[in-house]
Amino acid sequence: MKVFFGGAEKGSYRNMLLANGVTRFGVNLTHFPIPKRKELDLQTLFNGGEILLYTSEGDEDTDRYDSFIRDHADNLSVVIGRAEYDGTWLGDRYVPVWNDEKDLERLAWICQRYGRSAISDKAITPKNIHRINSLAQRWGASLIGITSKPDLIEKVNWDSAVVGSWTSAIRYGETQVWDNHGLRRYPAQQKESSRRKHRADIVRLGVDYDAVLADDVDAVGTLAIRSWQQWETHTFGGYDLMNDDSDDESEQSTDGQIVAINHRTAPLTSAVSQGSNLTIGVPNKRHGIDRILLPVMGVEEVVSMGSQTVDNEGESIVVNPETIPVLRYNANPLRQCDSCYLSNRCPAFQEHMECAYKLPIEIRTKDQLQSAMRALIEMQVGRVMFARFAEELEGQGLDPTLSQEMDRVFNLVDKFKNISDNREMVRLEVEARGGAGVLSRLFGTKAGETARQLPGGGLSPEATNAMYSEIIDADEG
Repeated sequence: MKVFFGGAEKGSYRNMLLANGVTRFGVNLTHFPIPKRKELDLQTLFNGGEILLYTSEGDEDTDRYDSFIRDHADNLSVVIGRAEYDGTWLGDRYVPVWNDEKDLERLAWICQRYGRSAISDKAITPKNIHRINSLAQRWGASLIGITSKPDLIEKVNWDSAVVGSWTSAIRYGETQVWDNHGLRRYPAQQKESSRRKHRADIVRLGVDYDAVLADDVDAVGTLAIRSWQQWETHTFGGYDLMNDDSDDESEQSTDGQIVAINHRTAPLTSAVSQGSNLTIGVPNKRHGIDRILLPVMGVEEVVSMGSQTVDNEGESIVVNPETIPVLRYNANPLRQCDSCYLSNRCPAFQEHMECAYKLPIEIRTKDQLQSAMRALIEMQVGRVMFARFAEELEGQGLDPTLSQEMDRVFNLVDKFKNISDNREMVRLEVEARGGAGVLSRLFGTKAGETARQLPGGGLSPEATNAMYSEIIDADEG
């Protein structure tokens, strides 16, 4: 990946970059002062280096943009496009911009047509990073990132990136230093401790340590530039906590730790192409015959039995059978290889072709339902086994995701058992209120009284008196 150092439109930054041997410059035309009385020689001004030209997003001066490009086209290595500008006459040096995170189809179209695209960090989200890489790989497109965010630089396969964060070392007194493992960035509140901590790294980069400690602008700027150059040369995953820079005040650390400076300014980004306007106002009415069924669904005709009768000859006939339309699933694929997110890995991919796979599904009988559920359970068990294999390979503690998938297996088995249960069961729930019992409410008052009697019918009144007399006589004796 190539790094273009942003901020080169400003004379002091440009001179500092040239003094440190920088050969790739990012120039924001919106802030680039163009001399009116003398000829502008970009070759001399930038010492023959590569120039990437872009504009701020709010810059609407198309005439100035077009005039500058036509006057200096031979000295420009990369020209980032604008929404209202057609720069195809520049050939491969013209790079259209995509900045609408929701319009991935436009990015696919740009990659397919031009084979290259510039992307603003405002268009990238954690959800579409994989898709961006997939589209670039699918069409062999080169991407240019107009961003200084480290997570975006690491996660997207950029061909080049315009980085302006190095200027924060000059504007805000930050300390940016390459420690031979990553690019470290400290806020101004920690500049003394951080610079003492990285004394050996500063000396190794060939920068005067005493001048850096004294907060000399040239020394601090040189340290940042050389650190970014080392970052470009080495891997791109070893630095900490960085963000866009701006002209606003930087946020301060509250806990004394290394922090990123979260600025909220006009970012050094280009004016971004918005593409064609696809917004539709009031829709036109569509005739009823023009409406069709959704492709993923189908309708089949089912003939009902109707009413049965017997004719004079004793033969059974059906009277008034009825044809009923029934909704069904349509297994014919609607996917196309060109727009499928698996296109870069699919073994059956063919350009401009529909999907090569089909999955005929029919669940009309109980056996078909059980077979489908059995397949789902087998699939889930396979996932559990593979997750267990991954847990062993990682050699760490218990994986909570594996435990969740195991619980899911048991839930599926339990549901499958309930659906497959053929037992017939009658459940009776009775609620009794007041003095009446359950049997009295169900079968009448006499049934309740009979149920309360003792076995054998109990004792008559005469038998009861005789028993009491015997008990009293026994006590007196």
